[in-house]
Amino acid sequence: MIDHRTKVAEKKRVLMRARLLDAAMRVFAEHSGPPPVIDDVIREAKVSRGTFYKYFDSLEQVLVAIGQELSNQMTTDIMPVYGVLSEPWQRAAVGFRLFLVRALLDRKWAGFVSRVDVWPHHTLVAQNMAADLERGKAAGQFSFDRVEVATDFLMGASAHGIQTIRQGVADPNAYMDASVRMALASLGCKKKICDEGVAFSYSYLKAWACGDLTANKPLWALNMNSKDGRLFLSHEPVANA
Repeated sequence: MIDHRTKVAEKKRVLMRARLLDAAMRVFAEHSGPPPVIDDVIREAKVSRGTFYKYFDSLEQVLVAIGQELSNQMTTDIMPVYGVLSEPWQRAAVGFRLFLVRALLDRKWAGFVSRVDVWPHHTLVAQNMAADLERGKAAGQFSFDRVEVATDFLMGASAHGIQTIRQGVADPNAYMDASVRMALASLGCKKKICDEGVAFSYSYLKAWACGDLTANKPLWALNMNSKDGRLFLSHEPVANA
C-alpha cells in the first residue's frame, strides 16, 4: 500500500511538472511585448502560485528545464540517422550540423536551447558527445587533453551557433560548413578529416532530407525538403524568414 501511494504521488508530481513546463512553453512561444512573468505561467497552467513554487524556484529555472528537455528530445529524435554512423568523426560532424539545422527549421526550439546553462553533463547530448569523443581519441581521430573540457567546448560552440542561426545569417550553409570544420579542428582533426566532415555531413543529411535514407524523420524535420529545408538541395543562400 505504501509503495502504491508513493508511485501515485510520484506520477502526480511528474504530471504537474510537465503541465507547468508545457504552460511555460506556450506562454513564451506566443508572447509579444514585455517578457512573460510567473503569473503568466500559472494563469496558463491554471494552478496556484504555491503549486508553482513546489516545483520551481524561479522562471529562470523553468526555462533551463525546458531547454534541457528539448535538448534531450532532440538527441532522441536524431538517433535513427545519427546512431547508425560508426566513425567518430562522422558522428561529430553530423551531430553538430544537425543541431544547427534544427535551429534554422525551428526557431522557437532554438530560443530555448541556445542558453549555455541548458547543456550540463547529465543531458543526453553531453553523454553521447563525451562517448563519441572518447572513441574518436582511442581511434586516433581526435586529439585533446580532457574529454570534459572538449565536451564543454563543443556544447558551448553549439549553443552559440544555434543562437546565431536563430538570429539570422546571410548564408546558413556557409555558416554551418565553417562551424563543422572548426568543431572538428578543435578536436585536433587533420585538415583532410575536417574537409571530409564538412562534405559528409552535408551530403548525408541531404540524402536524409530527400528520403534517400531509411531513417525516419521526426516532425520538426519533415519540412527539410521545402521552405528553409531547401538548404539541402543546393549550396545557395537561404533567406531567413
